[in-house]
Amino acid sequence: MSAVPAAMRRARILDHIRERGAATIADLARTHAISSMTAHRDLEQLAREGLVVRVRGGARALESPAPHPTAWEARIAQEPEAKAAIAAHAVTRVPDGATIFLDASSTAHALALALMEGSPRELTLVTNSPFIAANISAEAVHLVVCPGELDQQTRAVTGAWTVDFIGRLNFDVAFISAAGITLEKGLSTARSPIADVLRAARAQAGRTVGLVDATKFGRAALVTIARAQELDELVTDSALDAETVEEYRAAGVRLVVAPAP
Repeated sequence: MSAVPAAMRRARILDHIRERGAATIADLARTHAISSMTAHRDLEQLAREGLVVRVRGGARALESPAPHPTAWEARIAQEPEAKAAIAAHAVTRVPDGATIFLDASSTAHALALALMEGSPRELTLVTNSPFIAANISAEAVHLVVCPGELDQQTRAVTGAWTVDFIGRLNFDVAFISAAGITLEKGLSTARSPIADVLRAARAQAGRTVGLVDATKFGRAALVTIARAQELDELVTDSALDAETVEEYRAAGVRLVVAPAP
């Protein structure tokens, strides 16, 4: 079996299919050093996401991919290896039987996929992301989807209903992301309703873990969600330069750099 994180493996399989136009399960298993069952599951996942068309014994590339991806699709496609590395570390922060919150970020989506790998543990997963919810199929996971208004661009459920609903729950761990992070402005987002939801989740969580890839450091968006020092842990990827890592740690931020896969 391959040690490559699932999200990265599927990205490579997708590239393989797009380059050749099609691929069989046997071909993918041989090329990527995985079992036929793993190749089958990966193709099923890619098909559910609308990235390939399943055919008998394999899959083929889409004949006419959309020329203009949605904002959500563009976010999913950005920094897949970094998000996979962050997700691989974040999985270790989910205890068996825990109740966790996942926000509607693409990095939280990578974590959701990582949680579904192998034999998913028993846990309660609350999310304000319909896209994440659609990818949770394990019977061991009690899935709770927040009510509210759907932002078509960010694919996040937000609003007063969402904040009120979250305020009635308790989480062992809340996993949140952001559009940017600086020591001066903390984690920030361009949309106030998203900040409201993430603040509500933090308030109900025993621990809050930030999931922020290296490209977002040094950016400050419109609304602050939380100071970096207020997080119980901030997880990033190995592309973040050593000087920035030391600067954040010296400022009291519990920054963890997830190793490259």
